[in-house]
Amino acid sequence: MNTFKMAIIGLLLTSATAFSQYNDYYNYNRMGRSNRDYSTTSSQPSAEEIEKAKAKKIDQIIANLKTELTLDELQTIAIKNEIASSIKNIDIVSKKEISDEEKSKEIKALTDRTEVTINSYLNAAQKEKYKALISESKSGKKGKKDKKTRGTRAKGEQSEAKDEQNETKDKTVEE
Repeated sequence: MNTFKMAIIGLLLTSATAFSQYNDYYNYNRMGRSNRDYSTTSSQPSAEEIEKAKAKKIDQIIANLKTELTLDELQTIAIKNEIASSIKNIDIVSKKEISDEEKSKEIKALTDRTEVTINSYLNAAQKEKYKALISESKSGKKGKKDKKTRGTRAKGEQSEAKDEQNETKDKTVEE
């Protein structure tokens, strides 16, 4: 009889625990909360956060160009609009269902078109400074890619590379 009482008490305790857990679950969901998603943060940024990041990047680019090229307000607004449009178009291209090679070609074409448009807003002195900034940024990107191979170049290759750089500088000065 003693074991029978113990079995009934154990059964009552487990059923009471199960009932209370079910009741908590039911009441929790009735208040409009999901039982699966307890966290409010997500691993991916929201669309609003992405837009803020894009706007911040555009503002940084414009601030840099404004100080380097001494842009007036009209030039600043026009170039800012052009860069924003270019970034939107690049996002659209990057989301297309095409090969990576085609994406890179389209992005290159968009970038070239943006550079031409920006050049149309600049005067002669600003154009030269802008070309220098663009070539500097492109060489900076290439430099990041070539970090592993920098130390392995032979002296002849290094001098050839310097000669090519000097030739490109001369061409940009002549234009």
